[in-house]
This record gives sequence, structure tokens and C-alpha cells, in this order.
Amino acid sequence: MKQTYYRICSKCGNPNVGDANFCLKCGTSLSSADEYALIPHAADQTVPLFDLELTPDEVAQTKNFKITAGRDIPAGYRSAGLVFAESAVTPRAGAKAAWEDLMKHVYGLLLAKGYAGVTRVSIQPEPMQPSQLCLYGEALIVDTQH
Repeated sequence: MKQTYYRICSKCGNPNVGDANFCLKCGTSLSSADEYALIPHAADQTVPLFDLELTPDEVAQTKNFKITAGRDIPAGYRSAGLVFAESAVTPRAGAKAAWEDLMKHVYGLLLAKGYAGVTRVSIQPEPMQPSQLCLYGEALIVDTQH
């Protein structure tokens, strides 16, 4: 399947061609770490996080988060309590935009609180605004007692 890859600028969010060495909008240096396969009507947890203004260490942390809908807490982790996040997009933005915005808020929460991930995840539309998504789950921290 043919994929279109872009290098998303970590500073301004501009999508640049897949082999760009610098952002055409702001001049920021780009590398393969900034590369994303952008699919028009689909997304996963690897959404560009440019508007969170992350440090390189924080970007590395996001790649190691455990995010699962499983009922069991993953081995080596323990619960840190319940968490909630929601998307905040314009009503006509669409489900993909709501998903990507939700994931940015989840990553922001995990980074700010020092969590290792979230489990027992449930994602559903907001009752009063179906164009928005809510995530409910249980925060994870590394279990140092084992």
C-alpha cells in the first residue's frame, strides 16, 4: 500500500515533504524522528504533538507510554487512580480531529503527572457534544515494589 510520509515540524506543526531537512514555514531542523504517515481518514496513537511544545526527552517518553483498553493492569505497573481527558475541537472538525486532539490531551496529562500510561481505557462521545470524545481510564505508574 502506498503511504504518504510527511515530516511534521515539532515547532509549528507544518507538514513538510518526507525528505525535508528543515521546515519550509519556520526553518526548524527536521529528521526522520519527525516523520509521520498521515492517512486522510485514520489515525493511531502516534499523532504529531507539535502544539504541546515537548522537549526531546518528553517526545521519547511519549513513545514508551502504555495505553491499553485491557481489564488487567500490565505486569510491572500499578494503578495511580482514575483519569479523564477530552477533545476540544470545533464541532465540524470531524472524528479524526477529535481523536488526535484527545490523544494530545492524554499525552499532556501523562507527561504533566509523571504517569507511565493509562489502562482500562474507555473512549466515547460526549453526551451533550457528540463531536467531542472523552477518555476514562486508570493511570499507570511503574511498580517499584517488584
